[in-house]
Amino acid sequence: MNRYGDVYELELGNTKVFLINGGKKILVDTGLIPLSQEVIDFFEKNGMKMGDDKEKEVFRKGSYPYIVDFLNDQGIKLEMIVCTHCHLDHVGSLSRLKSFYHVPVALHTLDIPIVEGREKLPTPSFVPPHLLKFFEFEPCTVDHALEDGECIAGDLRVIHIPGHTRGNIALLYRDEVLISGDSLSGKNELNPEIAPDDLNPPSPMASLNHKEALESLKRLLAYSFKIILPSHGKSVTEDGKERLRRVIEGMA
Repeated sequence: MNRYGDVYELELGNTKVFLINGGKKILVDTGLIPLSQEVIDFFEKNGMKMGDDKEKEVFRKGSYPYIVDFLNDQGIKLEMIVCTHCHLDHVGSLSRLKSFYHVPVALHTLDIPIVEGREKLPTPSFVPPHLLKFFEFEPCTVDHALEDGECIAGDLRVIHIPGHTRGNIALLYRDEVLISGDSLSGKNELNPEIAPDDLNPPSPMASLNHKEALESLKRLLAYSFKIILPSHGKSVTEDGKERLRRVIEGMA
């Protein structure tokens, strides 16, 4: 667990969730459902390292018990869950956490139909048909439809970054910490070929519209921030905006 002022960062397998312990106690993203050994083996056989036995145990258990244990250990009473987008590794534990804590869930309006089960995401091309059943999550009712520019609890700004998904967002906390979700990725030390640099643009393989995802990054330059907390890879703890500017210039 890392902490950046009021923002806690929990690494759970190959993804992260964040807890904002500010004016409102907000969980950002919910991590994975439990993954079967069959899925873990599939990824490893196809060249993706899943870590040591301890890290693999996180995949097998899913993110839910680790999030509950963290909140209990910190004595934090959760008040809200915000998801950056509708992919499995961000909403996998959403339904269970909402039921357990009885808190409202917020998501950008364009991704709500996916999370509520009224629409389906395109089938991932890299997943063989016999494993698709392991990539389904339990639908969850969304209580609050987020819009671009909206402020949650006065200090958490919603920035719509479409392309990775239709309703993909980043969250800016007090003009200091940018929770970028999958809009950016940090350096992946376990699988460096996926994200080799300190800060990387979104993956084309995982993006609904990669061209739009790249173009949308420019929206972030209208805001001030020093720290970038991506959902995958190492975080950027200084000069975040300038580093992002260099990434965008390198895409031209």
